[in-house]
Amino acid sequence: MEDLGAAKKTEVMTLGKGFLIYIGMMVFIYACARATNYVDWVSGWIIFPVYVFSGFLLNRLVLSSIVEWHPIYNTLENVSSTKLRAFAFWPIFYPSLFFKILVVRSL
Repeated sequence: MEDLGAAKKTEVMTLGKGFLIYIGMMVFIYACARATNYVDWVSGWIIFPVYVFSGFLLNRLVLSSIVEWHPIYNTLENVSSTKLRAFAFWPIFYPSLFFKILVVRSL
């Protein structure tokens, strides 16, 4: 019988794949910023929804696949504060996260 109460285990993403997704989001933001200069009907306000979309996508794809929460620290406060920080400050947060995970896995 299948244990319905057990949490589903998500597949762990490699750092390389997560970094490529991050770089893709940075290129997407840059392309949208450049498009505001060259295309008349695209205004500067489009950067904010693109930034929010990129942060959301990185949280759903990368953060949930790279970080494995320890059961002791898997509290509402810890998880929500980390996810909100990653969502709001994703251009700074993700390089730091990748470096920390690289150090932990390498050493």
